[in-house]
Parts: sequence; structure tokens; C-alpha cells
Amino acid sequence: MSTKMNVREIVISAIVAALYVAITFVFSAVSFGPLQFRVAEILNCLVVYDRRYIWGVSLGVLIANLQSSLGIIDITWGTLTTLITLSVVIVAIRKLTDNRVKLALTVIITTILMGFLVALELTYILKVSFFYTWGTVSLGEFGVMFIGAFVMYALGKSIDLSLNKRS
Repeated sequence: MSTKMNVREIVISAIVAALYVAITFVFSAVSFGPLQFRVAEILNCLVVYDRRYIWGVSLGVLIANLQSSLGIIDITWGTLTTLITLSVVIVAIRKLTDNRVKLALTVIITTILMGFLVALELTYILKVSFFYTWGTVSLGEFGVMFIGAFVMYALGKSIDLSLNKRS
């Protein structure tokens, strides 16, 4: 497998980023802040099917966070948070073969780590309680990722979600 992205992968990454942005904007009232339910986070589950989805999801976060009232910190930290969390997921699931187990681990890791990293940012910027914010962000992340795992598993059963070229 080549490390270079081909045109097809770039287009798919752009589509994933656009989906992330569109979903975040549609649900923007609940996508930002200490009490958030960012529905677009469902797309984090895509890395179970191909690690290269990390680029489309991260680009989507970067663009979506341009709407954030927290400014450049949310744009950079939010994007970095996604890159860190999905990188940990990719490493943790790399030797697993059962997509159900991979998705379950993805839900656990994103719930804990994404919640923690977002809570750090919000505590720093908004001066809110860290543990309360970690709890509320993690709860929203868990809800979205739990539902997302079922959605992506069902989708993955009927559609090849890998980025490998089809012959």
C-alpha cells in the first residue's frame, strides 16, 4: 500500500470533510461548548474501515470549527484533538479483525480521550469545571459514537467502506 494519496482518496477525503462540516452546521446549536452532541462525530467510526479517513474527518473538524465562537484555539486544538484521538484508535485497532470489536474500542477511546482533550480546551478558554465538562462532553461523544458504531457497522455490511481501489 502506497503512502501517497491518489486522486480518488483525495476526493473521498474531501467528501468526508464536507459531510462533517454539513452535519455540524445543521446541528450547530448542539455542536459546540461544554454541553455538546456533535452528530458529525459519527464519521470517526470510518477509521475502523480505513485509517486514511483520518484526513477527511480532521479536515472536516478544522473547517467546521471555523464557525466556533472560540476562534483559532478551537480551530487548531479541535483539529489536533481529532488527529490525536483517531491516531490512538488506529494504533489500538490495527491488529484486530472483528469490526464489531474495533467499533466498540473506537467508541471507548473517543469517548474518554476526545472528552478529556475537549474538556482541557474548554476549561482553559471558558474557565469551566474540568471534570464536569469532561463528563458532559464525554457523554455527548459516547451517545453519538455508540449510535454511530451501529450505523457504520450496518453500512459496512452493505457497502465496502475501505478506500482500496475496486477492480
